[in-house]
Amino acid sequence: MLRTLWVILVAVFVTIPAASTVIIVAMFSSSSPLIDRIAKLWGRALVVAAGIDLRSENLERVESAKRYILVSNHHSYFDIPCIFAAIPQPIRFLAKASLFKIPIFGWSLARAGFIPIDRKNRRTAVKSFDLAAARIRCGNTIVIFPEEGRTREIRMRPFQRGAFLLAIKSEISLLPIAVDGTYKVFPVGSRKVIPGVVTVKIGQPIDCSGTTLRDKDRLAEASRAQIEAMLGVYGTSELAPHRAKPQAGNGNG
Repeated sequence: MLRTLWVILVAVFVTIPAASTVIIVAMFSSSSPLIDRIAKLWGRALVVAAGIDLRSENLERVESAKRYILVSNHHSYFDIPCIFAAIPQPIRFLAKASLFKIPIFGWSLARAGFIPIDRKNRRTAVKSFDLAAARIRCGNTIVIFPEEGRTREIRMRPFQRGAFLLAIKSEISLLPIAVDGTYKVFPVGSRKVIPGVVTVKIGQPIDCSGTTLRDKDRLAEASRAQIEAMLGVYGTSELAPHRAKPQAGNGNG
């Protein structure tokens, strides 16, 4: 439990000053490179505190001059700091609207151009994706978890279509990524952080220029296939015993 307590302490004492600084910087520009540096430092601090040995594969596929819609599996709260720490892009996330109500932290998210989303409210969800398109035009890469929440199983839940509709609308390349190892570090429902190896694996970009609404299922299937391949379908070899117990997805449709 000492590791878990240490992570909590670091999260508190790093997040508060980092978020406060972001609020001040964002008063002048929500696209300031300083915000990106702060976000990466925050991510790295949590990764180190958790004892995560963070690695990356095929990072050369991320072109510094291009922006993407990153689509990823979602096993753990540590997926986000690992992505911040590993991916050399000015990243913004679609995040649960409830996070924006947290004092200081939530205020910094709003100021920095992170996008709140309430998937239970269709009208506000559509508005959120419009905001995401605007952030792309401002020069940000957007990260979306198509499963719409962390999964309790190794197997990914069904992908929702929002990320792929956004890619079609903005004609920005999709970039599938796989965060492999966070399930073991801190799975859903766990109260204990367990140090371990986490690898952020970069897939092949999927060109979305000239795509239409008819392509949304094809884009989702292509993205999912890449992520499953990078995870070995179910993830790390240490979790192989779960393969004998496939379960149906429990997503929202």
